[in-house]
Amino acid sequence: MSTTGPGADVNEDVDDSELEAQAPAETTTGAGPLRRLTRGIGPATTAVTCYVAAMALSWLLIDLADLNPLTLRGAVAPVAVGAVIAVVAIALAARFASDRLAGAVAGLYAGWIGLVLMNALHGTPFGHNELHNWDTIRMSALANRLTTTWGSTDAFLPGLPSEYPVLYPWLVARASELLGRPTWTLVGDMEVLFISASALVAFLLWRRLTSSPAALAMAAVTPVVFMHGHKSYEILTLAVFVPWALATFTGLPRNRGGLHWLPAGVIGGLFVCAYTGYLMFGVIGGLAIIAARLLRPNRGPYLRHLLGVLVTAVVVSSWYVVPLAWAYLTRTRNVVADTYPNAVIGEDPVPLPFLEVTPIGLLALAGLFGVCWYLTREWWAQPMLLLVGGIYLYWAVYMTQLVNNGHTGFLVKTPRMVTMVLVTAGVLTLVRAAKPVAAKLRLTPPRSVGIAALAVLLVSSGLLAWDKWTPGNPKGFADAEPYVPHSDVEPNPALRAHMEPGPDGRRSDFIPSDLVAPQLPADRIAAEVEARLGADARPMSLSTDMRLYAYELWWGYLQRGHYSANSLMRYTERSAELDELAAIDDPRRFAAASANTRFGVIDVFVLRKDEGGWHFDNRITFDPASFRGDAFDVVDDLPGGFVLAVRTP
Repeated sequence: MSTTGPGADVNEDVDDSELEAQAPAETTTGAGPLRRLTRGIGPATTAVTCYVAAMALSWLLIDLADLNPLTLRGAVAPVAVGAVIAVVAIALAARFASDRLAGAVAGLYAGWIGLVLMNALHGTPFGHNELHNWDTIRMSALANRLTTTWGSTDAFLPGLPSEYPVLYPWLVARASELLGRPTWTLVGDMEVLFISASALVAFLLWRRLTSSPAALAMAAVTPVVFMHGHKSYEILTLAVFVPWALATFTGLPRNRGGLHWLPAGVIGGLFVCAYTGYLMFGVIGGLAIIAARLLRPNRGPYLRHLLGVLVTAVVVSSWYVVPLAWAYLTRTRNVVADTYPNAVIGEDPVPLPFLEVTPIGLLALAGLFGVCWYLTREWWAQPMLLLVGGIYLYWAVYMTQLVNNGHTGFLVKTPRMVTMVLVTAGVLTLVRAAKPVAAKLRLTPPRSVGIAALAVLLVSSGLLAWDKWTPGNPKGFADAEPYVPHSDVEPNPALRAHMEPGPDGRRSDFIPSDLVAPQLPADRIAAEVEARLGADARPMSLSTDMRLYAYELWWGYLQRGHYSANSLMRYTERSAELDELAAIDDPRRFAAASANTRFGVIDVFVLRKDEGGWHFDNRITFDPASFRGDAFDVVDDLPGGFVLAVRTP
């Protein structure tokens, strides 16, 4: 069969019913009830079932074993479990290779990823890097704020919609209401779910487009292309983007993996609400794919399909997009979030993942070769080449803009998307080239060769994930020999989850005392404010430590980290107001000015004190004399060098 068009052969397995039709009559007559029951169970059902079972068993195992993930035993426990699964899976594949088994392995692999993550976060209520940087603090604060509403809202300021995609923190907020737990204790659980599900979803979507073994290979590599655990929603959306784009926009018929406009639009709408960045980076390539399809006949049904996708996506995402679009049209904006001068841009200015001598780099190189070699011979080659080209064009435009005005367009995130497209193209290339190459070399490789290749890919990807998501470096530093001084331990996002003390100051279960991060006495601060303003008060506050907003539903006049600031908050103007306020040292004038800034009153100040004054950040410092008199109650015996000033009612 020709493979030049969207109706081409995509290595679809023979349907079970066809296999039954080819079997001798006596083998199909009188089939047992178990066989009749399982005949309709495909690889997708098997994958989901095994994933759910593996996640449940992982949770029970972690709870019952109660191992310290900072010790050697605790650190390598998932590796031991994975080894058992691998041995059993390889033995079964050698004897009973089938699509269902591939689905089962995909589900178990995704569940094992969940086990690695559960084990890594065992003993701490926090997620990866949860309260360590501006991005993760904003996400936790937004989840906390969303417990007060089902609609879109900003984490820090009243009357503003969320600018950052809101689905992930919205789900955390709903889980908080359902389970009766604070949102900051659920972020880690949501990370486990999203990251592990990325492997499962990759298998399910790719299984529509290619064979089960190839889809299993996609599931293996998808979670390890980008492994920032605190960006779990990005990991999942990155896993979805390529197969969704191919199944939605290339014009594939549904019997070849094309998506109906309704589910395609639903996925697109959820994509917008979960993380829009990859849509931004891929829009040029996506439009090129659409244009290429419109050059071919039968455009009418395709245009109706696109309209259905667009309308559905708009409806699904409207609760987030409409308030934000209206605010953009009617309010003043100050865009500063994409001015972050990320050092990674300088370290890797041109994204060329196919030059890296790693398994992922080699797959990307194979993918680059494949999209060029099979450009006119495989349906997937042209659209994937257009996607890559579009991403590079986006990168080039914003690299120029970075030099021109300092705005990056978040181009630092484009390499991971280039890598994902090329790596998945690499899998398709190897699958496509395997048989012709073997025939040309007059080789007839046994089935065990394919099994071994998949096993190597799964094991290497799994170990890479384990290394990235297991706390600290070296692994097992808490009791490993030779002894590792804690000062030599390299924290990673998982270890920082253990290092973070709770709002009451208590440290997590397993972290050594000398590795605990500086404390924010959030419970004490909240108690002092509630004693003065009431238990239900939601004052406008200015806090030097943004962790406060992950715990309390107070409003925040200004974020310390402007790289994660909502453009609608007018960060630069608010910062200028604080500059003027900090210049006042007369208590009466300060009390009046802080009650009547251009953006309203500030009732609570949480600052860091030293001999030089009371600091909001390294630029804005207040004179302690400004808070004297009867306008503010001052609490200056807080641990951690904090000072609290509360406006008197």
